[in-house]
Amino acid sequence: MKVKGIVLAVLVAFGPLAGAAHAKTYCERLYDSARRDYYSLLESPRKQKFHDNWERVIDKFEKIVDQYPACSKAPDCLFNIGVLYGKLYRVSWVQEDLRSSLRTYQNLEKEYPKSSLADDALFNAGEILEEMGDKEKAYLLYARILDRYSKGDMARKAKSKTAGLAAFAPKPTPPKPATTAVLAAGSSLVVTDVRYWSNPDYTRVVVTGTGAFRYEENQLRRDDSAGKPPRLYIDIKDASIPRSLCDPIPIADGLLQQARIAQHDPRTVRLVLDIDSMKDHRVFSMENPSRLVIDVIGDEGRYNGRKVIAPPSSQDSPLPLAQQLGLGIKRIVLDPGHGGKDPGAVGPRGLKEKEVTLDLARRLKPLLEKQGYEVLMTRKTDVFIPLHERTAFANQNRADLFISIHTNASRNRNVRGIETYFLGVAKSREASETAMLENAISQQALSDLEKILFDLTRTSNLKQSSDLAESIQQNLVWGLNDSFRGIPDLGVKQASFYVLIGAQMPAVLVETSFISNPTGEGLLSREDYREKLAQSIFRGILSYAAALSPAQTGKL
Repeated sequence: MKVKGIVLAVLVAFGPLAGAAHAKTYCERLYDSARRDYYSLLESPRKQKFHDNWERVIDKFEKIVDQYPACSKAPDCLFNIGVLYGKLYRVSWVQEDLRSSLRTYQNLEKEYPKSSLADDALFNAGEILEEMGDKEKAYLLYARILDRYSKGDMARKAKSKTAGLAAFAPKPTPPKPATTAVLAAGSSLVVTDVRYWSNPDYTRVVVTGTGAFRYEENQLRRDDSAGKPPRLYIDIKDASIPRSLCDPIPIADGLLQQARIAQHDPRTVRLVLDIDSMKDHRVFSMENPSRLVIDVIGDEGRYNGRKVIAPPSSQDSPLPLAQQLGLGIKRIVLDPGHGGKDPGAVGPRGLKEKEVTLDLARRLKPLLEKQGYEVLMTRKTDVFIPLHERTAFANQNRADLFISIHTNASRNRNVRGIETYFLGVAKSREASETAMLENAISQQALSDLEKILFDLTRTSNLKQSSDLAESIQQNLVWGLNDSFRGIPDLGVKQASFYVLIGAQMPAVLVETSFISNPTGEGLLSREDYREKLAQSIFRGILSYAAALSPAQTGKL
């Protein structure tokens, strides 16, 4: 009886505490665990030296948001991710880390506008934009705080910021003169941003503007007498640029020393790339939004910044670098198509492509990870990522494969089936329409793009991309028709997809089913169909890997 009395006394004494602990949701307990890792990282200079340690903590917070978006701690998770990316930038000095911090803060305010952290996130985003030199956008974010969160704790600071940035407040738009309507479309352009992504063998520079790009490119040799390196310069015609964008952009990645952009004359903006070491380059424009993309390619045979001696290979079927080095496939980038403000194709009953592609990538990722592959995703949540950033992300992270996942659409709602693409000039009207849909461009723009692609047909990755597409397509056909009858095999095709241009590894775009077809939309809505799609793409990747490297056959 005494023992029972003691137990009862303990339960009475600690009952409220035990109840409070039990009252915590599973999500909140996950948050507490992630938060402990967060503090452990920030308190350890040694841990901060390694990018993987940062990614591991960020991933823990991201998984909470992905799995429990309605959790009370979801806004806190996003805020912590923003803080981590911002602090990581101070260690890595990689611009993409700073942009990830910016995107996360903006997404927090968008997804959780009623959170007490919404105004804090906007304020932090504004400070990042100031650091990037975009004071006009920074002003707008601070003004948004005053408009939407005037009673929040950041209102006073935001008011001070808007006063200091008053010169960058948007000016009233003057009425357009009557003659404006007769001006040729795209006759003027304002440069709005310049960014870059790089690794030791590749650099992508992107100039964003408000209209169509017309440009000329030229190269200058090294001028030792003037102490000038070799230069690649692009003159953007009938264009202007604000002074805030004219500061030199240091790159120093072994290929380019820096990028400089300025108003060359009243009608021309000149972009100059100071070259350190460049084997080849490619310049092309993109639409929606309007961008000029410059891809700079380093010497073949470089890996992790070191020269290597690659084994001989056939000229007809050159091997990708990963195979030449005997490394096999280690890192795979999955690219869930569309996202955020871009829903992609929408089915007759409202199913959105962006939702399906993200779900498929989330299913595919753990399957590949269980086989020992490192898997990165261009987006893990419902956010908008421009097409040029997706390929740049894969190149910057030295991926061995790039898999872009989509659902198809057609004006003919009776069309059904699955097809897989690799980069090239479209050989059918249907392939051209698919490329125009995914690129969000016109037929004329697609024709102009295809002219650029002729020099890509000689690249070593084209044959490997074709093999990867064949393997994925075959496994999709076998896997789906094993469980779901009557799904047409539309085959492997080539088309001019922006998202595949410039990929430094085998790259494919998988059109999983036609969301525009009522039956296809119904299947894409089903859990078992999505799981079978993910399993089939997974088997296709493993089959390709096994053929690429005999050492990996055990993974099948």
